[in-house]
Amino acid sequence: MTVKVFQVDDGAGLEPLDDERAVIEAAGGELIVENCKSEDEVLAKAGDAEIFWVAWDPWMSRRVMAALPNCRLVMRWGVGYDQIPIRDATDLGIAVANAPAYGTDDVAEHAIALLLSTARNIPFLHGGMIGAQGGWPSVANRPMHRMKGRTLGVVGVGRIGSAAARRGIGLGLRVIGYDKYRPDHELQAMGVEPVSLDRLLEESDYVTLHVPLNDETRGMISRARLAQLRPEVILVNTARGPVIEEAALIDVLRERKITAAALDVYGYEPLALDSPLRSLDNVVLTPHVAGSSFEANIDLRADMVNTVVEWIRDSWSPRVLNPQVRPNLRPRLHS
Repeated sequence: MTVKVFQVDDGAGLEPLDDERAVIEAAGGELIVENCKSEDEVLAKAGDAEIFWVAWDPWMSRRVMAALPNCRLVMRWGVGYDQIPIRDATDLGIAVANAPAYGTDDVAEHAIALLLSTARNIPFLHGGMIGAQGGWPSVANRPMHRMKGRTLGVVGVGRIGSAAARRGIGLGLRVIGYDKYRPDHELQAMGVEPVSLDRLLEESDYVTLHVPLNDETRGMISRARLAQLRPEVILVNTARGPVIEEAALIDVLRERKITAAALDVYGYEPLALDSPLRSLDNVVLTPHVAGSSFEANIDLRADMVNTVVEWIRDSWSPRVLNPQVRPNLRPRLHS
């Protein structure tokens, strides 16, 4: 039986998928690209597809997965998988996977680049020197601190958070970290001091967020948490926008209760043209590109294809995020 792989939504920049299609066909599969615009369109076109690739849109809801009897694996183009309701998938006997090799170094580099450029006022200074009004801008009212010896707090010390921590240590920063799922000795082994989230927020000069978006982390940097930050703090977010209570962040920035924020992700994307974040002078913004690079794209495609090949061969992959589903995995139709 040919295992069908269904590209669910419009993955801008993914095509052409000729190389991926060739590898999948050689393994005994078939790649179907439909770029659906709704849940109903997925239901109408997916047929007996077994593996579903998701780029950005949340069309693989519980309703959709329940109605597709041969859906056995849903896989995200990327590391974050908040577009896929993993608990519902587990209940339905469906595995969920991501592309864990994708973007680790790239996101860490981007987070540190945002921190460096914000701490040194680079966007402000550059903007003040170009264009018709270009001049010789002063930082008299934008004090800068030497970064060496200051404290970087890393929230979420997984693959990406660890990579960001190592870069912070290389800059001469004291690095503290919060990760409830990693034992203290693992953080200590990499030179990171394990602390509670409260202590991290209270002691850090710089905070960088590297947690997945789920029920536990949605809004974790709330208005109350933001109030714990020191006035000199720069807050960096390359994780997911809804990890921060965005309205509260805007208020904190307007009132200058923290020095600045550097953001690559937002509560809703693309960021609205009238968002106050676009007009604040203590914010540095980039358009969700932290994971982007030529090399990251190669890693991403390799993870996606390798998982399909493993799944066709073994009905399993080490990249599955909910391994507890394995004993109750849906049987393959017509096997």
